[in-house]
Amino acid sequence: MISQKDFSQGSRILYLSKGALLHKVLPKFLSKFEDSVIRENKNNRRRQTFLSMIILSILMVIGVGIFITQFHFNPGVLQKDALLPEPNKDKPSSQFSPNTSFVPLPEGIQPLTSTEIFDARNLSDKINGKAELYLSAGFTRLVSQRFKDERATDLWMEAFVYDMGNSQNAFSVFSAQRRQDAESLGLAQYAYRTPNALFLVHGRYYVEIIASKVSGQVLQSVKMMAETFIRNTPAEAATVNETALFPKQELVKNSMVLISSDAFGYDGFDKIYTAEYEFDDHSLMAYLSHRRTPVEAKELASAYTVFLLAYGGKNIEAQMPIKGARLIEILDTYEIVFSHGSYLAGIREAATIDQAKSLAIRLYHRIKEGGNESRSEQ
Repeated sequence: MISQKDFSQGSRILYLSKGALLHKVLPKFLSKFEDSVIRENKNNRRRQTFLSMIILSILMVIGVGIFITQFHFNPGVLQKDALLPEPNKDKPSSQFSPNTSFVPLPEGIQPLTSTEIFDARNLSDKINGKAELYLSAGFTRLVSQRFKDERATDLWMEAFVYDMGNSQNAFSVFSAQRRQDAESLGLAQYAYRTPNALFLVHGRYYVEIIASKVSGQVLQSVKMMAETFIRNTPAEAATVNETALFPKQELVKNSMVLISSDAFGYDGFDKIYTAEYEFDDHSLMAYLSHRRTPVEAKELASAYTVFLLAYGGKNIEAQMPIKGARLIEILDTYEIVFSHGSYLAGIREAATIDQAKSLAIRLYHRIKEGGNESRSEQ
């Protein structure tokens, strides 16, 4: 029978034998496992290197293709503009209908484009930079169209017809843009031409017809188009009675302007007519505006006087035969502000007090004599 002691010794011998066996076998097993892992990692690195080389090769091919393509036009790929026809290149001008206000057109003049229509929302798309002048003056609509002279391929013109709502608004934009080289024309009360254009007021309409370059031939056609427009377009007479109230002596020709809003930097001044005068080689300005009531005219004159004093003006006592007139010295010039009846009026930028008083008194008498009559004619 095996004793407890013998069993314990046998177990110890067996344990030691197994330990010795593991000590001999385990390193060999681990070595083989390590070799297997190393071989697998090497294989993975080879595969990764191979795949990386393939991807890099593909990217290089794509890059070379893009580089080469940019130097060779592909007719299958076009920019958007290339799909749009050049204006009027293949389309005969006769296929465009002219603005009926200019029909019949002068001989040799044909539409170059279709008519375009603009309102207050998109006027700046057509005349960017000048839209505010028209909008502040009561602009309603613009109809424009280009025409060409078939006798001269490099000549074309564009007609702009501005509907300004009434003749006063039309005169405002007409007068504010009058050119220095203007030559008055007799085809309308307010009309002039420059070397390459014609401008006029016809009732509520302000019209510009502008040629692409100076040409006596095309200017004759432009004038004929303007005359046709006047015949075809019913309109009230474009009379601006305030202009008749300015004294004529020393008045600079064609200097009258209607300022629709914010005249002289004062936001309360709208519909102000101005005229330039020359006194002893000095320029000064007279202005007037018909208001709805005598009270409004008086209050506006007072408010503008306060405005001048607030910006450095100095009140000067002076005897004048104009009730309530105020003489103000500001920026080394002299201004007079007054009202008579429903008219607000004044003088600006006079070099001396005598110049200011002389023109103010003459303007006052013109308003006193002709103001009521001129307004009753409207």
